[in-house]
Amino acid sequence: MDPVKLKSQILSILFVASNPVSIKEIQESLGVNEDEIKIVIEELVAANHSSGIILLAHNNKLQLASNPDNTQVVKKFLSLELRERLTDSALETLAIITYKQPVSKAEVENIRGVNSQYILRQLLIRGLIEKIPSSSDKRMQLYKTTLEFMQHLGIKSQNELPNFEELTKNITLTPQAPPEAKIEI
Repeated sequence: MDPVKLKSQILSILFVASNPVSIKEIQESLGVNEDEIKIVIEELVAANHSSGIILLAHNNKLQLASNPDNTQVVKKFLSLELRERLTDSALETLAIITYKQPVSKAEVENIRGVNSQYILRQLLIRGLIEKIPSSSDKRMQLYKTTLEFMQHLGIKSQNELPNFEELTKNITLTPQAPPEAKIEI
């Protein structure tokens, strides 16, 4: 495979991955041999050393990360970002996790009907949710709320939350027709 295209594809995979990706997973995704991947990885590690985004390679796993030289700037940015209110989408995702926990990313996305990776990442950064390994499949990560989340709500246990069935029993959802598309010429 063309090395430039291979670099591009590897970086794309790592960009969308929420966890470190093994060389074997990349190999299976791209259908190229391990030696080709390792050569490109070495080039990427060397080339990105002075970039804001670097490639971490450890124990045959890869992950994109911000350059440690930029730690102070990143911390300052994140502290400003964390002061912002949670979006409706983030609150919806947090409610799903709160009442369904522990819950997988796939379950959250199935309930919401949209990709939730960015929102889950934001909730993780804010310390409102955490990842735990699934008891049935150690490779799968589940999400649950944190003690910090409970402190924000002023509760000591999950049992103090309002009962979901009680809250929703009198709510009737009526399907709405999608808005008509307007085409302007």
